[in-house]
Amino acid sequence: MVNFFNKYSKYIVLLIFIFEIIYIGIPDYVNPVFIYEYLIFFGLSYLFAIIQDFFNPSAKTDILLRVVIIMSSLVILITSIYYKATFSLIFSMIMFSAISFTLYLAIKQNKMNKQQD
Repeated sequence: MVNFFNKYSKYIVLLIFIFEIIYIGIPDYVNPVFIYEYLIFFGLSYLFAIIQDFFNPSAKTDILLRVVIIMSSLVILITSIYYKATFSLIFSMIMFSAISFTLYLAIKQNKMNKQQD
């Protein structure tokens, strides 16, 4: 029973957070471009988490999704530089470096697995 709550609680919390944002609304001073870009970024991340938890993706699918998420964070980085949004710039730099590092670790793990075979 505890395993059930640990596995599904993150999806329930994320859905509650999304409905709360829709209910409260988005402030007027936020650029609509950022809203769309963050929706794409978090949507891709949510898709990646669902695929990892419920399916058994191949190594190529795993790496491809990570590359797409990295490209999405790079687009947010470029947009935040253009609009001079400090918080978004810091967030996108952190996410770009963190997801790039996870991609590096995934590729390294795949190489080690191939060498052992």
